[in-house]
Order: sequence, then C-alpha cells, then structure tokens
Amino acid sequence: MSTKIIFDTDIGWMNDDCMAAIFALKSPDIEVLGITPVMGNFDLNYEMACALRLLELLGREDVPVCRGFDRPLLHERSPYADKVWGKWAMLEDVKDIPPGLPRLQPDPRHAAVFLAETVQAQPGEIIIVAVGPLTNVAVALRMYPEMARQVKEIVIMGGAIGRLPRGQGNITPAAEFNFWVDPEAARIVLHSGANITLMPLNVCRRSYFARSLYDRIVDPGSDHPEVADLFRQYIGPRFDDPELDRREPVLFYGVFDHACLAYVIRPEIFDFVSMCVEVSIQRGIDYGTSHGYIKGGYVSGEDALPIDSNIEPIKVAYDMDFDALVELYVSALTGR
Repeated sequence: MSTKIIFDTDIGWMNDDCMAAIFALKSPDIEVLGITPVMGNFDLNYEMACALRLLELLGREDVPVCRGFDRPLLHERSPYADKVWGKWAMLEDVKDIPPGLPRLQPDPRHAAVFLAETVQAQPGEIIIVAVGPLTNVAVALRMYPEMARQVKEIVIMGGAIGRLPRGQGNITPAAEFNFWVDPEAARIVLHSGANITLMPLNVCRRSYFARSLYDRIVDPGSDHPEVADLFRQYIGPRFDDPELDRREPVLFYGVFDHACLAYVIRPEIFDFVSMCVEVSIQRGIDYGTSHGYIKGGYVSGEDALPIDSNIEPIKVAYDMDFDALVELYVSALTGR
C-alpha cells in the first residue's frame, strides 16, 4: 500500500523542491494528498504558480494546492535574505514562469487548515513531509494542537546539528536555511510532541545531483516521457555551466528534499540517532541555529548534557545509503 503524504514546500520551478515533488507524484509507493506551498526560497505567488503548473504538466490536476503563509511568523526579510534566496513577502504579481502560467486554480482552503483537517480525517495515516520553512505546520499545530497526536509522522528537511558530522550551516556559520527563515515556527513544531523525523544538512550533504543521474532520468526508454522532457529542457542546460567539474559534473545542490521521500519509502537506508533538538530564536549570529543534544547527567567523556528541557528526543538522520536513494528516485521518475 502507498503511504499518504502532504507535501509542504517552498517550491520553485525545477529547483530541488520541484524535483522532489516529481519524485513524490511519480512514486507508486506514495499517495500525495495535497501540496501546501510556504514562502522561503521564493515569494508565495511564484511558488503557487510553479506548483499548479507542475501538476498540469504531469497530469495530476487531482492534487489540491493550498496557499500557505507568505512570510515567517516574526523574521523580517533583509537585504542579506534577498541575496541568498530569501525572497518572501515580495507580493509581486507573477507575469510568467518558464513553462507558462497555469490554468489550474488552487484549493480555497488555507494550507494550515488543510493540513489539520486532512490529518484529523485520517488519524494515524498521514505523514507531513515538510521541506521548507515550518510556518504552515507550526500554525496548524497551534490552531489544532490535537493534530500532534493524530499525524502519523512529520518528516522535516531542516536544521544542521553541530554535534554530528557535516553539521555546519548553509546560511549562517551554524544555521540551515529552512530553520533560519522561521526559527520560531521550527521551535513550535519541535516542541509539539508529534512523532518527528529530522533530515538535517548532516545527512543531506551525503547527496549530490550528478550528470550521470540526469542521464538516467532522460533516457529515451523512460516510461514517463513527460518527466524526461522536463529534465531535458530545464536541468540539462545547467550542466553546460563552465564552472562545473568536467570529470563528473554536479549541480550546485544535492537531492536534499528527496531524502525525506526516500525515508518514507525505505527508512532502513538511513542511520539515525535519538536526540533532543532546540532551535535558537535569539537574534544575532545564533538565530535559527539548531542544537542537538542528549539529555542526562553530565559525566566527563560521555555525550550527555544536564539540560533541563521539556522536549522529547526525536529521530535525527546522520547518514544514508545514497546509492539506494538514487535507485528509488530513478525508478520513480522513469517507471523502470
């Protein structure tokens, strides 16, 4: 049986979120109940257009797209955010996107309401896969606190755990982008008591999008030629970048968000540690930094800290079988 998910995302056109959405929509092991865009990489108006147009091109107009929040709870956009893909709350009309504007209309429900109502209608059956800032999920949990017990799991791409390998930030020295955009929302979700699995930068940095992966997706023998066409038209030209290593060209991003979906299908390909995870909401260089720790009495030489907090440990991924993830991804996108 396929796993039911809601895909909460700061999607753009053929960015990593978009390529992950294709993975979810094409995987026979996943049933996408809805897409709930949230600002982050881009302004929400642009994201909505991208999500709706993607569904049209894939013939999946049956999937509702519900508009989420166009800005974080408290974090104001800054010139620095604009420089690093933090283009939220720009409120610009979308005149065009690369494949043309969609005709498909969004679902009238707000994303937070859709998340909660869908989970409540099928308690214990739905996984929320959240690969952008956590504003939509946080507000849903605040409006409907019982949702924390009713959701099967919340799988999050976010954070960077400094106590684990590959744990440096990608937006500040220690903070990961999604948590940095809305640290207050991330903190709400991590404190909710829901069953949470975290895919931080630590494990995501084990991935990369290589030319060899692209070649398999656009193979003429694909059973999904519409997917191959999308990658051929919008991803192929990126490999012409003269700065790429010609020996094994790799795009500047990996398949970070895809890890959350691979986990939904095959959790055994990941290695985990149980940790408490806090997110700093103190303004300054620590803003949005995620701190992972194990609670316990401090004894010299042991990896436990005497931190008094009311949050429970969550499952944090720190390594994976990347080759297995690639096979899941290619199989979904090619049907082979």
